[in-house]
Amino acid sequence: MVHNPVSRIGRRDDGAVAIITVILISAVFVGLAALVVDLGMARDSRRQAQNAADASALAAGNVVYGSDGRLHVDDAVNAAKTYALTNYNVTNWTNCLDPSALAYRPDPNNTCISFDSATAPMRVRVKVPIHDVSTPFAGIWAVSTVPVSAVAQIQFDTGGLAPCGLCVLGSGTHSLQEGHITVNGASVAINGTLDANNAGGSITVTGTGKSIDLQAPLPAKGTYLPQPVLVNQPPIVDPLASLIMPDYSALTVHAKTNTCPGVPGIYDHLIACAGMTPGLYVLTGVTGGNFGIVGNRVTLDLVCGTWSVPRLCATAGEVGGSLSFNGGGTLTITAPNAPPLPPEPNAGLAIVADPNNIATLSFGGNGAANSGTIYAARGTLQYNGNGALGTDSLIVVNDFSFAGTPSAFVSSYTQANNVTVPPSSMHLSQ
Repeated sequence: MVHNPVSRIGRRDDGAVAIITVILISAVFVGLAALVVDLGMARDSRRQAQNAADASALAAGNVVYGSDGRLHVDDAVNAAKTYALTNYNVTNWTNCLDPSALAYRPDPNNTCISFDSATAPMRVRVKVPIHDVSTPFAGIWAVSTVPVSAVAQIQFDTGGLAPCGLCVLGSGTHSLQEGHITVNGASVAINGTLDANNAGGSITVTGTGKSIDLQAPLPAKGTYLPQPVLVNQPPIVDPLASLIMPDYSALTVHAKTNTCPGVPGIYDHLIACAGMTPGLYVLTGVTGGNFGIVGNRVTLDLVCGTWSVPRLCATAGEVGGSLSFNGGGTLTITAPNAPPLPPEPNAGLAIVADPNNIATLSFGGNGAANSGTIYAARGTLQYNGNGALGTDSLIVVNDFSFAGTPSAFVSSYTQANNVTVPPSSMHLSQ
């Protein structure tokens, strides 16, 4: 019998095991490498998404308060979407959901662009819609896509709300005499000095966190509630310094008349106007007397020049259009619609004087009841005799004074009925 010598050689499996081990290890490393590559792509997409979210939030913040100082939420939403499209190719915001969205969501189809307020936002939040990034190499691990999104939020440092409901800018002496100032829901801030002879005068402020802020020490006379805690402070700055004045270039010029046409235009003065058509009324002379002026959604603009040739006031200061009511004279107006109602020209602005108009807005007799901002940066607001003002206005004037028997200024400040104070700066907060 012949034996095959080869059959006697012992069989060994070491080589086969080694080959299988190498194959398995290689597969693992290839899979891990593929996963690393795919996740790297996802991280890069995440970085792009964050850049897009940051750019979109900043773009919205840049335009939410327009150059006119008013609120433009629609422009902010459009700006956010435009930057997201440009930077991350976001085309669809429908049903985008942000569980941490801010309180006001103007787009009914998504919550991914939100604001903390509908009337005076201080924060804007943008969440870029979720984008599924394909992971073709990691498919062997049953990971075909990775969801990617990003959130950014900006915050304004100041603005939106006025630092004071009654802001007196002048550095001179302001006289309360027997007058009483009562403001609810806003602070009172007064530059300069209060007259030391304010024997029976008073300032009362109510509302959480509201105060009486004085640049000079408190006079020995007068009543102040709460007790002013901010004295010897730097002067307050004009919160409406950037406000753009009304444009009256296209208005009709009306000749002097003792009757009131009741339509927007340029006038020397108004007499006995009731039921005025909404719009802008430009005045170069003295409006008032023993007559009533009543208007809804109107703005009175006090400028210099004449009714036939209105103009800006001289930079050194000049007396232009003014108000002077006495006896039974009254002024009862509401400003054009302020946000969030459909915007109108000069929204929230009831009475505005040219920045260099040093005229006086004087109320005696029955005074006035207004809604909307009163702005006369170099003018004087004065109450004589029984003149009284019931208002919800933001009032910014150079001087505020009382004269004669006790007069009263009463305000329940309502931001929604006034112009919005433009913010000073913003930064990314998230």
